[in-house]
Amino acid sequence: MVKRSQRMRLLDMAEQIAAIEAAMIGRSLTDLQSNWMLRQAVERGIEIISEASRHVDPAQLAQHLRVPWRRVADTGNWLRHGYDKVEPTLILSIVLDHFPALRMAVSAMLAITPED
Repeated sequence: MVKRSQRMRLLDMAEQIAAIEAAMIGRSLTDLQSNWMLRQAVERGIEIISEASRHVDPAQLAQHLRVPWRRVADTGNWLRHGYDKVEPTLILSIVLDHFPALRMAVSAMLAITPED
């Protein structure tokens, strides 16, 4: 398996954020609760963001303190291991309340991270 660079991890995060935001356009909490495929896709995207964040240089993360990076990293474990306790309201809150700052931070890091 080829080791993924930091830039690739940031691109993974940016791709998942964009895909989740696009999937949620015009969608509501009810949609997230009733549409199994939508919920699974959003949760999986959040898991990927979480895992990718664990491989970003902590010095870069420290430049973006508006994002609770430890919580971002922990969210993947919460989704995997506490899957039976995951509430759609929390998933929606992650997307609506936390993605804007996350998107801005990832974009800023990509702007200064050299091409592979």
